[in-house]
Amino acid sequence: NKPNHTFMSLNNQDDEARDAVVDHLETAPVEPMRNDEMHVAHAEPQKDDQEEYSDCWYISMACLCLVIGVVIIVVMLVVVKDDDDGGIEPTMPPTPAPTEPFAMVADPQERLNILLSAVEKNPATAGMYQIPAVAFELKTAAASGSSSSDPVVRAADWVVHQDTYHVEREIVQRFALANIYYSTGGDDWINKEGWFGDSSYCNGWEGLTCCRSFYAELDPHQCVDKEDHHLIVCDLAENNLKGEIPAAFALLEHIEVLWLEGNILTGPLDPVVFGNMPALDALYVHRNSLSGGINGTIRSNGKLDTLFAHGNDFTGDWPIEFCPFCREAGVCESIPVAYTLDCRQMDCPALCCISNEVRNHCYKETEDVGGDGLRLLKEKV
Repeated sequence: NKPNHTFMSLNNQDDEARDAVVDHLETAPVEPMRNDEMHVAHAEPQKDDQEEYSDCWYISMACLCLVIGVVIIVVMLVVVKDDDDGGIEPTMPPTPAPTEPFAMVADPQERLNILLSAVEKNPATAGMYQIPAVAFELKTAAASGSSSSDPVVRAADWVVHQDTYHVEREIVQRFALANIYYSTGGDDWINKEGWFGDSSYCNGWEGLTCCRSFYAELDPHQCVDKEDHHLIVCDLAENNLKGEIPAAFALLEHIEVLWLEGNILTGPLDPVVFGNMPALDALYVHRNSLSGGINGTIRSNGKLDTLFAHGNDFTGDWPIEFCPFCREAGVCESIPVAYTLDCRQMDCPALCCISNEVRNHCYKETEDVGGDGLRLLKEKV
């Protein structure tokens, strides 16, 4: 048999061809990549980062615009509200001074010491009140002898031994109010509800007004630099008060307005009492039975600018302190005061009574004007 050379030849040819391809691949030069192709190939991931950054920027700007829009709307609403109010800011009540926590005084002797100290410091009461300096002796005096009817001793005994409201800041004022009550026949008062109660005199003592219950729109000057518990108005008008005006009123250091009109009060109008009430600016004592003269030092506190005194038995000259001050003839400085008096009983300086001030009234008893008609500015019944 002859060898199959054809088959072998074909196999050899295939091997040779395979070897040639391998040699070609191993020796063939690799074509380098172009720069632009490399840039494109590597830029694909950077393109994704730029798109993400761009999206965040747009979101941030949208949020900022939203905030700015809200601010603009709020500002427009405020401006519109101000326009509706006519551009006038509402009147706000005066802000009372900060109130300190209550200080309690439980010991009777300590309460008496506080009371005695205040009485001795005030010129209107110093040396006038005979109050025992020992709490036990005060209790004994109030229960026996002639002292039991002494309004000063009775008031002191009530504050020291009977009153259950032991707040330090009200001890002196409660004594003064009790003294006023006992001195003017308080049991016969018409309006006395709540008096001697076991709470602050600001809570329901009839006729008394403190800053906490005062409405600022009535008078914006009230309660300035005062605290809530300060007693500023005492209204005892037409309440059947009898006797002389007690000096204890001078211990009510925050009173600004005092109404005593239409009672049965007698005796003088003591300038020492009212001149030592540092906050008093209005005093109404008309239609009583007061007598004597009116001393100009009643205005010595520097605040009193209103005095209604008609309907009493006052005599003498009307105080020049209530009249305009004239440096020379025809050149006068008006004093902002309001007053009333009985011109038939008191000699009123022409400078006071001849006035265009509507509030300054000169009263008369009859319709007969008489020769000096200019002094009778207004007639009252």
